[in-house]
Amino acid sequence: MGSQIDRFVQYPIYPTLTTLEKFLLKTRVPWPARCPVCGSLTLITGIGRSLRESCKCVRCKSTNRQRQVAYGICGAVARITGTRIASLEDVARLKDLAVYNTEAGRQIHDQLSGMPGYVCSEYFGPACRSGDMIGGRMHQDLMALSFDDKSLDLVISSDVFEHIPDPYRAHREIHRVLKPGGSHVFTVPFYQTEFEDEDRTITDIRGNTVLIKDPVYHGDPIRSEGALVHKIFSLEMLVKLRKVGFRTNMYKIYKPSSGILGHNALVFEAVAEEQAVLKREAPSEKEASPEKGVEVAA
Repeated sequence: MGSQIDRFVQYPIYPTLTTLEKFLLKTRVPWPARCPVCGSLTLITGIGRSLRESCKCVRCKSTNRQRQVAYGICGAVARITGTRIASLEDVARLKDLAVYNTEAGRQIHDQLSGMPGYVCSEYFGPACRSGDMIGGRMHQDLMALSFDDKSLDLVISSDVFEHIPDPYRAHREIHRVLKPGGSHVFTVPFYQTEFEDEDRTITDIRGNTVLIKDPVYHGDPIRSEGALVHKIFSLEMLVKLRKVGFRTNMYKIYKPSSGILGHNALVFEAVAEEQAVLKREAPSEKEASPEKGVEVAA
């Protein structure tokens, strides 16, 4: 009975490799695909033990994770514009879409950088102010963006939010700058079988970062030592994003014909709603009193 019921379980998403993935890991043979980054009919090669960070398109050199994000972007833009979007090549042709990419390099940036409504940034440290230009590139602190309210249709981030001391403050900023119905398409390290985020640092009363676990660093284009990981996310993230005001879709993408493999191929699309969802608490006795004529919202 248990084995019959197990196949209906949707969460947690237990990581498993498909037969095709096992074959490709064993043989390392290239396979044909239509790349959602460059739009080319291409070959995917260079498969490694980390499916997420390997498997390069021979045309644009995008990795598996970049194609995952690109596929999510295409879906979001198709919903926003009501047009068919097959790759970032199609997105780049759009003239009236305001797009913000939280990095100023790599393949997704290369494909979108010619768009009239495209802006990008890097983080150069706390001494800079959001909007400052540093060596020809814009600085943005995602916890205090310089963009106007409801000014963007799409925000893109790829494994960025784990490096932010207060990532949910940054999500609130993203919600502020997105137009209603706009999307934040992103990836983060995500525990597929856990329900609470893992805090790896805390911030003390002076604003200093304090390690509570052994430090972990990811590669960073600005800092040679890498970027410190502050948090690993879980199902808790989806609940917190709902309270910020997002309706968040979690996509587990498996599409070899688009060059996308991986048991951890998760892409998130947080769609901004008009108003943040307020925490619902039981009304106080005073608020609920009919004598006072107080109307309590459901």
